Amino acid sequence: MKYNKNLIKFNLKNKKELNVKTQIYLVFVFNKKRLRYFTGKRIEPKYWDFENQRASTKYPNYRSLNRVLKSLSNHLEENYNNLLVTGKKITVEGLKQLLDERLNKVQNTDSLFSYFDEFVEISKNERKHSTIKTYNAAKSALESFQKDRNYYLNFESINHSFDEQFKDYLINEVKLANNTIANYYKRLKTFLNWSVVKGYNNNLDFRNFKAKPNDGEIYFLTWDELMDLYKYKPADKKLEKVKDIFCFGCFTGLRFSDIINLKQDNINNDIISINTIKTDSKAIIPLNKYSREIYLKYRSKETVSLFPSISNQKMNDYLKILGRKAKIKSPVRIVKYKGTERIEKMVPKHKIMSSHIARKTFITNALAKGMSSEVIMDITTHKSYRAFQRYFKIVEEHKKEQMNKFFG
Repeated sequence: MKYNKNLIKFNLKNKKELNVKTQIYLVFVFNKKRLRYFTGKRIEPKYWDFENQRASTKYPNYRSLNRVLKSLSNHLEENYNNLLVTGKKITVEGLKQLLDERLNKVQNTDSLFSYFDEFVEISKNERKHSTIKTYNAAKSALESFQKDRNYYLNFESINHSFDEQFKDYLINEVKLANNTIANYYKRLKTFLNWSVVKGYNNNLDFRNFKAKPNDGEIYFLTWDELMDLYKYKPADKKLEKVKDIFCFGCFTGLRFSDIINLKQDNINNDIISINTIKTDSKAIIPLNKYSREIYLKYRSKETVSLFPSISNQKMNDYLKILGRKAKIKSPVRIVKYKGTERIEKMVPKHKIMSSHIARKTFITNALAKGMSSEVIMDITTHKSYRAFQRYFKIVEEHKKEQMNKFFG
């Protein structure tokens, strides 16, 4: 007969001293027998949710602790039912041994994620919020992999077999593109390198892991498209502001994060002077007639920031609407790779418009119009010529397209 789940309980040894850590015991009653098992965990009673028999959300590490308790409970349930079905003898000592084996695995797993939490917390002092989000995304992918593939993660189990299974899981079950997978691997290896330096980990198998990203497509507005957008007059004031912010990026090469944080006093005598947020590099950018016109429109002594605040997500949402209304509809090819599979589709250009395209538009049009690569790289604070070389190929292909279009 299947057991009653309510018979698995978690009790505290001492409930009276609220501020003193006390042992957490698993208690299970079956066939007039009683199993009392020390989970190896302790907690102050003030942090214990007696109704749900779990650590309350006020406890600093409640997720980690509750994960251990849930794992022990589920393991006991599964094995007890299997023993019932097979008709094997069930003893208190036998169940304790099963729980010992499980607890050993869970503690090893738990320590890896606890160390990952420590790594993320320390990184907050020196990494940007966007980078912290990618660390947490990589950690979530590991947690999902452990649960879905039943692969117990600790420092020792992150080996060649893990590499094969994790990559297969991300490609075939989560359906992620290669570039996203490469980003997860990059963050994972950063964490594992940190764990080695800290002395938590001595398994170096991860240094042989490889997950290379595919070169992303460079999308941009042609000069004619940019002029059409620049001259377009939206009826909606929100779209007008979005258009101005985007075009300012197209004419200066500044990233969205730098534009939205641009202060009135960052511009003097038609020169933008700013420390960029992403690379913390000094950028000196002269205004041209287009960027100057936008600057004069928003210049004010009443505000500190030059442009009104807007989130990147909202900006991208509005840009797609703006592009459609401004008839930015030339077809572009979207290419993604999932493992060895190449996935390709054609869409009108307004559907892929985003704040990041502004910077790419500046670079490609500046090159096409003859500005030297050295000057462009100085304006955009590109440090790697190798990363910049991709734009030469794009410009040459664009020239060929234009030649064929007009002369056949």
